[in-house]
This record gives sequence, structure tokens and C-alpha cells, in this order.
Amino acid sequence: MRWRDWAHALLVLLLVQAMPAHAADHSPEEALAERRVKAAYLYRFAGYAEWPPAAFTKADAPLVVGIWGNDDLADDLAGLVAARTIEGRRLEVRRVKDAGGLAGLHVLFLARDRTARLAEALASPQLGMALVVTESPGALNQGSALNFLIIDGQIRFELSLEAAEKRGLKLSSRLVAVSNNPQARNR
Repeated sequence: MRWRDWAHALLVLLLVQAMPAHAADHSPEEALAERRVKAAYLYRFAGYAEWPPAAFTKADAPLVVGIWGNDDLADDLAGLVAARTIEGRRLEVRRVKDAGGLAGLHVLFLARDRTARLAEALASPQLGMALVVTESPGALNQGSALNFLIIDGQIRFELSLEAAEKRGLKLSSRLVAVSNNPQARNR
């Protein structure tokens, strides 16, 4: 890992330490900080996932991240990844408005208020081999591969290797090691 990557990870951890426990407690500045931390995590998640070659239409196809239900997060993520690549692929951020917009995604983030649409998204043949990320309690049990949690005022995440594997993805052991669910680490 490069020095810049370590510095970025440290910045994310510092921001996480400052996060309030509940969304209702958020000031506009805290909401912005939370979105930026989640944007950084989404970028990092994509870097620690491996897609089969069939997930990309051509060798230089972008890695596409869809955000369903949080346009501000989409804007923050687009700003973060503007000049970055993962495995030589540029990143593209799309706003998803409905299940018809799932085609071609490699990562799908469903905002808390879209969790009711998770089953529909997972059942859609358009979704393909996408890493599904949520932010709702119990979402792993519904088929999400990664789920944000707020624990002791800090943004954390839990993961389901099984859900990722069902979509044809492999998650790095580094990601598993820092997840909030020890059962995934012991698998």
C-alpha cells in the first residue's frame, strides 16, 4: 500500500471518530462529514473487490458505482474519484432512480430510505455482478454484501462473503479483517 493510501485511510479513521451516533443528531456539517466518509469507504470497497472479467464489457470499461437514494453522496463520491482509477479502470458514478437503472453497475449503494427496494434490486437480472452496499440494520440478512453501521458514534461496516460470492465477486481478506463481524473473519 502506498503512503498516500495510508494517509487517506488515516483521514477516514479520523473523520469516523468524529461522527455522531444517530442521523437525527447530525448538524449539516456532520451530515457532510458522514457522506464524505461513506464516499471514501465506497471507493475503498471497490478497490478491495474482485470482479470476474465478464463483469466488464471491454478491457478499458469503467468501474461503475450506482447510488440509489442519495444524490448528495453521489456528488461527493464523483468528486472524490474524479481523477482516480482502480486496477487501471476509471470510476464512473451514476445516480440510480429506479430498478431500471441497475444495468452495468459494479457497485450499488442503496440509501437507508431505499432498503425496501433491496429485494427488487437483488432479483433484477440487470444488476448482474454488482457489489451491493447498504446502510440499514438487517440488510446483510436480505442479501447485501456490505452494510454500514454506526457503533459508538463511528461508521463501521459488516460484510457477507456469501452474498458477494453469489454475485460472482471476491472480497479481499484485508477488507474482511477490518469488518465489524468476526464470523466473516473466521470463515
